Amino acid sequence: MLAKNKGPRGKFVSGAWLRPAFLALLLFFSILGGAAARELSPQEEAALFSLADLGPVDMSLKKVEVEIFVSPDRDLDACRRMLPGVWTRVQEFYGRLGVNLVWNEGRAEPGPLAPAARLRVELLTHKEWLARSFKAFDVQPPFRLRFLQVCRNKCAFAHLPLSVVHVSFKSFQKMELSNKPGDEALNHQWLANLLVHELGHLLGLYHADEFVNDPIPEYLPDGKTPDFMSQQIVSRTDPGWVDFQQRLIHSYLGRGKVYQQYAQVNFDPLNYLKLIKRYNGYQEPDAAPKSGTKKKQGKKGATKTFDDDDEDEDD
Repeated sequence: MLAKNKGPRGKFVSGAWLRPAFLALLLFFSILGGAAARELSPQEEAALFSLADLGPVDMSLKKVEVEIFVSPDRDLDACRRMLPGVWTRVQEFYGRLGVNLVWNEGRAEPGPLAPAARLRVELLTHKEWLARSFKAFDVQPPFRLRFLQVCRNKCAFAHLPLSVVHVSFKSFQKMELSNKPGDEALNHQWLANLLVHELGHLLGLYHADEFVNDPIPEYLPDGKTPDFMSQQIVSRTDPGWVDFQQRLIHSYLGRGKVYQQYAQVNFDPLNYLKLIKRYNGYQEPDAAPKSGTKKKQGKKGATKTFDDDDEDEDD
């Protein structure tokens, strides 16, 4: 999930203080979602969730269908105008990763969806976004005030079971998009970056800053190119990726080891993260030693957005 950017240098709200409440809520809702696949022995679980060896990975071109639904509300007229050009950027990005995203026109009610095969992106007003989030997480009225606190400064959720992205376009437009003449191309890039990031979650990826000692950096080795699963969405540089992420995506879409990992936890990213952390020795930023393990953050003052689905916070 992506949070809203509060502006340049020093004006960002990470929502880190909300992390315990957010994790508790999502864990509660995931428990309500049903049991996982068959119980594994400790040895089987350790072998399955180790990322040291992904086994055979089919790197051939993968096709993924994506329903795109834009709210008919007039407040999203700008979104409808932007979307064709934005989607071309998204398709081109994933095409370079070996993934063919096929646009299907979405209706108000989703068609048949399936993780790793048929996905859906919904661009909504903020009110609609909240209503869809309440429904997706099955948030009953007594819990909604707390959930509203979790949603504060957020603009996107990737929902369980890894098949739907909800975007509050109005929130993203208000906080990120520019009204300056000549900035139309940047606006298209930033909305494309948001969709690229959130679709990354639906293709099996977690945030670049989730762990400090995994193979996924927040910036590529040039120190300038943000990883597309980092929180550097509003960047003048096109995002990139590392080979490990490409292999994770193809293992997931090709029904390989990563897909089996997610299937074991009913496509719940919180349980997935818990298990890969345990069996790969990954450390979260707050738990890491203060020297020697912090991943590259990029240049001081780089524009950032905060993504709390791994605070959970995305994509």
